[in-house]
Amino acid sequence: MTSQTVQAVLLVVCAALMNAAYSLPMKLNKKWEWEHSWFAFSIMGVAVVPTIFALLTVPALWSTYAAVSGGTLAAMALFGAGWGVSLVFFGLALRRLGLAITFAISLGTSAAVGALTPLIAQHSDQVMTKQGGLIFFGILIILVGVAFCGLAGKMREAALQQESPETRQGFLGGFLLAFISGILGSMLNLGLAFGGSIQRSAQQHGASVAMMSNAVWLPCLYAGFLPGVIYCFILMRRNRNLSKLALPGTWYYWLAGASMGFFWFGSIVLYSISTTKLGDLGTSIGWPLFLAAIVVASTIFGVLTGEWARTGKRPIRTMVLGVSFLVLAIAILSHASRA
Repeated sequence: MTSQTVQAVLLVVCAALMNAAYSLPMKLNKKWEWEHSWFAFSIMGVAVVPTIFALLTVPALWSTYAAVSGGTLAAMALFGAGWGVSLVFFGLALRRLGLAITFAISLGTSAAVGALTPLIAQHSDQVMTKQGGLIFFGILIILVGVAFCGLAGKMREAALQQESPETRQGFLGGFLLAFISGILGSMLNLGLAFGGSIQRSAQQHGASVAMMSNAVWLPCLYAGFLPGVIYCFILMRRNRNLSKLALPGTWYYWLAGASMGFFWFGSIVLYSISTTKLGDLGTSIGWPLFLAAIVVASTIFGVLTGEWARTGKRPIRTMVLGVSFLVLAIAILSHASRA
């Protein structure tokens, strides 16, 4: 591997570890329901934390957007809104399926859609080349890995149902939520892929190559945080538990939402830096590389947090097989970056 590729892969691994861990602070919010924690994350993690980070890293941030066409900003908002819906679906799937399976299904699907769309739309001349073939092959291996991860989740669900009738139910519904989340979740990568004019404007205003992508994220995220806030607010009204947001001793739950944003957006920043080191096809190679690494990391976190306890050896072996395919895909896509 070239030094640029090695640096990109290391950045992707660090980003994956942060992304796989970002939902863990929710486990601390014992007095809140899911909708309260996701409401706090949507505000603090998706809007406030990225804004602060962008202001610190992109000089003359708001002037950057004045030099960009309204059509580009509208496209970023559209991509962000689709991604915001996916985030809600992801959170709902997480409650039904757990950490490891949700990440595997959602991010595996997102890897395929988010990589192929910019490849075909922006680099159609590369599709029939060796590099394009390796990208397609790597994505195929990811989908095989995701299929085994999904099978492992079904086995785990059956094992836990035999163990206790009170275990998590709704695997099929959770699977569909995670799958749709993956399709819509790829829109965040499309925002980066089609946000070149914003990056160039940020550079002209003094942003570094490493940090210029932070200007792209805000139009996406400002549209993206709204579906989560609106849905969670409706859910709290329906369940008549809106007042739980102000329960005594829960003030630090908002900090948990902010910490989720720090891990999540930090991972996105590292990913965007890695794409600059992967060449012209950075978003087509980096996105599936990033998401496959997240699935591997989230599986490890899922085991460490006890999601696979009392399930027997067969589901775990199947999950390991799925993760092995994902590791293979990471190697293939790493090779594609220098093909």
